[in-house]
Amino acid sequence: MDLGKAVRDPWVWGQLILFLAVFAGVPLLSRFVNLGPADDILNRPDPAWLRLLGGPVVAFGVGFAWWGVRSLGPNLTPGTEPVKDAELVTRGAYAHRRHPIYTGAVLILAGYSWLWSNWRMALLVAFLADRYFEGKAAAEERWLLERFPLYRSYQQQVTRRVL
Repeated sequence: MDLGKAVRDPWVWGQLILFLAVFAGVPLLSRFVNLGPADDILNRPDPAWLRLLGGPVVAFGVGFAWWGVRSLGPNLTPGTEPVKDAELVTRGAYAHRRHPIYTGAVLILAGYSWLWSNWRMALLVAFLADRYFEGKAAAEERWLLERFPLYRSYQQQVTRRVL
């Protein structure tokens, strides 16, 4: 893993900011911020029994992301550029999704938001995180197409959709 390249990758910084904003912001939002007309929709916590449904969403997200990490093995990098001497991985989680770690990340963020707030906030966070990771996936795929000639046929066989 080339952490030096990852530190210079703006997508990595954006991802860090996204996680920090959700992990710190969602719990504080419903307790200390009034969203005006949107307050009843986004900012009112669901009953505890309903918020607990976010737990399985987080667990599934962690599992899916972990499967992606294990499938990548030494090819894992937080940045968009593949590591030097990387191989194209199309097995394991990558046989089902082109970016399973991103799928897991979106589910973790959405489930966490649901645990702290409500299902509508979880949907909003899922939508925003999905848009972010779709952009990161597109940037990453430019590198993958350049590095791996077989990536184009892989793209036709496996969906990129993050969620």
